Amino acid sequence: MTRVTVAARIVSADPAGAARLAPDIPPVLAAGAMAEVGAAAAQAAPPPPQTAQKLRRLAAIAPLNIEPYLVGAALASRADDLARAETLLTEARLRQPRSAAARYLLADTLMRENKVIGAVQEMAVVSRLLPGTAVQLVPALADYARTPGARDELAAVIRANPLLKRPLLNALAADPANADLSLALAGTDARSSDPQDKEWKTRLIRGLIDGGDYPAAYALWRRFAGVAGDTQPLLYNGTFQRGPAPPPFDWSYTTGNAGGGFAEPADGRLRVLYYGRENMALAAQTLLLAPGAYTFQAPVSGTAAEGALAWTLVCAGSSAPLMTLPVGKGDSARFTIPNGCTAQTLTLKGTASDMAQDSDLRIGPVVIARAAR
Repeated sequence: MTRVTVAARIVSADPAGAARLAPDIPPVLAAGAMAEVGAAAAQAAPPPPQTAQKLRRLAAIAPLNIEPYLVGAALASRADDLARAETLLTEARLRQPRSAAARYLLADTLMRENKVIGAVQEMAVVSRLLPGTAVQLVPALADYARTPGARDELAAVIRANPLLKRPLLNALAADPANADLSLALAGTDARSSDPQDKEWKTRLIRGLIDGGDYPAAYALWRRFAGVAGDTQPLLYNGTFQRGPAPPPFDWSYTTGNAGGGFAEPADGRLRVLYYGRENMALAAQTLLLAPGAYTFQAPVSGTAAEGALAWTLVCAGSSAPLMTLPVGKGDSARFTIPNGCTAQTLTLKGTASDMAQDSDLRIGPVVIARAAR
């Protein structure tokens, strides 16, 4: 076995020993230079002169080796010479197109230069080499999305790298002002019934509601749900169908902790299994009922423990009930919406008991209608 072969084999474990055997071979030069760069960085100092000599020698005898370019780019970046860092990292990428390190560092440099699209294109490749890494750029993309002309560029990036789409939509949904932009980037996903798509939709709508803009929130929800613009049902989806509409103007369903119970759509009705061990909201929907008198109907079949379940209706922001209908104590109730009650929350609540009993039942169809005078 030659000295060169031995040095190449032991360089990772014993770089000093490898340097004594064959100091001028590429892996030994690279290891020595990287070690010196690391030691200098730990002392917040520039590398010694011999480091540059090793890197130049490495580039001369192994022109496809990218370490000299990565080190040079790191030093340039540290000196805030981003243009030189970009040039060196581009050279590294040309020599090893499948180097995740070269592409990731190039993407980071481009982002610092505000060359967002170029950075995203590099990260799109990195995400294929190392799945999941592209989402690290999402916050910067969300900021860039608000700049003039960015929409079309980002749409092209998303088409090329679909894994970025949902994280970007979730980030944009933090600001209700991004509603139109989110819809444009979502495309057909705006009408998707996939639960993961409902996350960003609900977040966007909740932002408008938190700002008190119920009309805008409902108008946006209507677009997600595909509800015609000339209709506003008093209660939506009383048959508990699964569809593209997100909460809160469609039902939200809750599963309790530690097996508290659950509610879920089942054959046009609401299947409820509640164990009575914890207080919980099993199903809820936000309503926009005008002032006046109404009737609520919720037929029940199955077994409901005494006092365990009840429908309640309150004005948004209030805890005072406008209606309480214990499940198992009748299928209908009458209630009145007062002036100033802009929005309401209808909830199926479970109330825990010291002597917990199971409730296993089906509810629905649920209907709200204007009360006859």
